[in-house]
Amino acid sequence: MIPSKKLADILSYVFSPTVFAFYVIAIFLLFPPISYPENILISLILSIIFLCVFPVVAILYFKRKGTVDIWVSNQNQRLPFYIIAIIGYVIAAVIFYIRNETVLFVLSVAYVGVTLAVTVGNFSTKVSSHSAGVAGPLTAVTLVYGILALPSFLLLPLVFWSRLKLNAHTFTQLTWGTIIGILVTFFVFYVLYPLSFSPLF
Repeated sequence: MIPSKKLADILSYVFSPTVFAFYVIAIFLLFPPISYPENILISLILSIIFLCVFPVVAILYFKRKGTVDIWVSNQNQRLPFYIIAIIGYVIAAVIFYIRNETVLFVLSVAYVGVTLAVTVGNFSTKVSSHSAGVAGPLTAVTLVYGILALPSFLLLPLVFWSRLKLNAHTFTQLTWGTIIGILVTFFVFYVLYPLSFSPLF
């Protein structure tokens, strides 16, 4: 049997924002709600580079140097890494806008918005990027595919449990991350997504 802290650590990796971004990207590319991209492989590679890899390269570099841990647990060290992530998300949004890949464009804009909001929140408390990075994409999937995707939100208690078990966040910090992820993503998709949530409503 896996010790509870080890399990919490595994779940923290499984539900890390950049890994979870890959899951959602794969869903949108394999089951496109509007139309298939001209080249799914190129779309996948671009998504992985700017939504999954770009945001963590600096963290991995400074972790190797021993300056930060993989989760950047020190609240005061997070700002530059959030800025780097936002730059990656903005680049992704521009690329997918030019390529006319609507869903990936709107998703990228949502990542920009959520990360900006988490960055602002980080000045007062260590808002959980894990809960924001799961709640936001789950909101996007639900808005795009409809209420049948709502049960996916049952993944959030696992995120809460794992981060609480590792003493990485308080319940309030996790809740703030969840609220930011849901509200910002909802707003971005409401404004930019062309189907006006017809699958949901």
